[in-house]
Amino acid sequence: MVDITTFQGFRTHVSEEMFTVMRQPIVDLATKHVLHYEWLVRFDISGGLEGILRPAELSGAIKDLDLSMLARAVLQLNENADGPGIAVNLSGASMGEQGFEHALNACLSALTGPPEKLMIELTETWDIRDLEPAAALLARLRRRGHPICLDDVGAGAASIRYLRAIGADWLKIDGDFVVAAAEHARDLSILKALLTLKETLGVKFIAEGVETAALLDFVQELGFDAAQGYYIGKPELKSEFS
Repeated sequence: MVDITTFQGFRTHVSEEMFTVMRQPIVDLATKHVLHYEWLVRFDISGGLEGILRPAELSGAIKDLDLSMLARAVLQLNENADGPGIAVNLSGASMGEQGFEHALNACLSALTGPPEKLMIELTETWDIRDLEPAAALLARLRRRGHPICLDDVGAGAASIRYLRAIGADWLKIDGDFVVAAAEHARDLSILKALLTLKETLGVKFIAEGVETAALLDFVQELGFDAAQGYYIGKPELKSEFS
């Protein structure tokens, strides 16, 4: 078995499609309808993604996975024009890789349907030090019509830097932060302050990690626009996609 934690090993896993694509619904809290699905990747190895993605980001191999997932999403949207929208994760580490934007544009140019059906989620697993080029790239994608979502807001130290530099349409609040806000007054105060950005920045909010009916009621009362989590819908295999 090729060691997936090495640069070449990760690229081999991606090029030979040694991973599974799943999707999880994001539901509009006002209508209870599915807004779109986030596409997730699962590698057929023991352990979690933490020990895989970090080395891939450090080596630059993560861009192969980002482009592969985007290409798959474009193909799915082209084949099912009336189907639900798709959100695909994009690592900040990929944006610094030479030739990435060219490959990204080539991939997105193959999309035949409305660009708003393909959302780009910027993950916070990689702290982008030079935000200006990344922000400019995301702004170009946004002008093309692709919604931009900042993922895992509240999970790490980069959130405020990203909020200041990057124009986004959606903010996805980290599930642990949502749970903490439901249990602790301090976290609740911080979350309520973040939610005031809905009007000032014109963004919408997704609550991540909604695992219970009580948490669903909680985020609805706070004014979240959408929610994601096992109580809303569990991830399903790509073979089950409509």
